[in-house]
Amino acid sequence: MTTQPPDALRTIELLIADICGLHPRLEELIRQFGGIIAQAERARPASVTNNSGAYWKLVAFKDSLVRFNLFLEQNFNYVETLVVLAVARYLLELTVWLKLLKMDGRCGLVYYREMLKKNLEFYTELRNNAKLEISFLRNIGAQEQSLIESRLAETMQITDEEARKQALRRLSDDVTQEVDQTASRKFSLYAEQAQTNGYEHHAYLVETKVLPKISKYVMDLEQKLSIFDRDTPSATKDLIPKRWRWNVQAERVGMTDEYNFIYAYASRLLHATPASLTTNQKNLEPDEMRLFLKYIRVRLLDMVEMAEEVISTNPAVVY
Repeated sequence: MTTQPPDALRTIELLIADICGLHPRLEELIRQFGGIIAQAERARPASVTNNSGAYWKLVAFKDSLVRFNLFLEQNFNYVETLVVLAVARYLLELTVWLKLLKMDGRCGLVYYREMLKKNLEFYTELRNNAKLEISFLRNIGAQEQSLIESRLAETMQITDEEARKQALRRLSDDVTQEVDQTASRKFSLYAEQAQTNGYEHHAYLVETKVLPKISKYVMDLEQKLSIFDRDTPSATKDLIPKRWRWNVQAERVGMTDEYNFIYAYASRLLHATPASLTTNQKNLEPDEMRLFLKYIRVRLLDMVEMAEEVISTNPAVVY
């Protein structure tokens, strides 16, 4: 952040204090929503709650409160441009969801299906990546074995006995270091662990321990999505967009102007576009920082007030 006059700093500090001061209300709302959700889950089997827009509306509100509570705890001790813009954009999208839920309770089921869909996409990609990782680790293991054999053959050609012994002592470490450097150049979830366990062995662990769990998640999500599409009334399914577009959803709840404004700033400073790379401004100016902090405060208050209204008007889940 650029150097700011004392008054600007004081205003920013007060805004941050106001935002963080909402923490107790968030905590209380999370507790209340948690109690109602737990009561609903005890009273009804999952097959019933999963088909209840009212239930998923409550879950969405609780999850939103939990998420933003984490933002307060983790991101507002020291505030800088990227954090403020990211939080503002996230809160914009969060507000769109909450307004949709408030506008039409059936959007709780839209939320549930979108959650299933995104989780299925995530775990499907994770499964695909695990298969690639297994192949990668095995290839690295084979390269390591081949390198050891070739280096051993070369070392045995050394005629000086002492030099040969020293080369043999270094051989394993030298090969390991070379192979580890090769592996580190590839983005891999497991390369660092494989350096300790051995590449072939870790490939075996991923194949027998990790991949089956991921595959089970995929199968479970596919089944839940299939059941949802089979059992959900057509009138509700008609609310589900084929492709989720934030500008369209923002328009539905009357938030087009702020969507356009915030996304323009985010694209300018958060994304690696030519405009963001060539601009001289890498941080928000004091007035811009105050503007976005005010936006965060207002939208967070909106979220809290909407949540309190849901609690007051829906003390129990209606099926």
